[in-house]
Amino acid sequence: MPVQFAIIDVETTHGDPQKGRIIEAATVVHDGVQELDRWNTLVRPRTEIPPFIQRLTGITPLMLEGAPLFPAVARSLQLATAGRVMVAHNVRYDMTVLQYEFARSGLPFHPDTLCTERLCRQLMPGRFYYNLASVCRYVGISTGHRHRAAHDAQATLSLLLHLIDEHGHDRVMSAVVPAVQAVPVA
Repeated sequence: MPVQFAIIDVETTHGDPQKGRIIEAATVVHDGVQELDRWNTLVRPRTEIPPFIQRLTGITPLMLEGAPLFPAVARSLQLATAGRVMVAHNVRYDMTVLQYEFARSGLPFHPDTLCTERLCRQLMPGRFYYNLASVCRYVGISTGHRHRAAHDAQATLSLLLHLIDEHGHDRVMSAVVPAVQAVPVA
């Protein structure tokens, strides 16, 4: 059975993943050939959204009034990643914030991970910037609305597929990090 990927992006209330609460989450499930599933939702964070984050994402408190709390979307994220490699651009950030959110909800979250940012640093040395928009622009990938989870997940998927095409499946898969069992204290 081919490896399946769960490309994930989250938008949060803070740049520090230990302090940030998720306000939007998106996943695209892909097997390297075709898309298998796509999901995204706004998430009510139970905390204020700083004006800077509102300007950055375009997500306002009014938009989140009817949104579910994280525990209500946690199962969808668990299902999206179960038995799949979780892919994100700067996976350390997304994984940290997700593990904190899952820990606060009393749920485990330990997928294998693949970081497209780290992979780009290895496969495209000498670039000045490795953020998602810069790398996508460099390889000719459209990013859509930056700092919205569905658009960033799609851009990350396109980048992942580009890296597989350019450098081979085995090289990309060699960057997968097995699941870490340590869960941060909420």
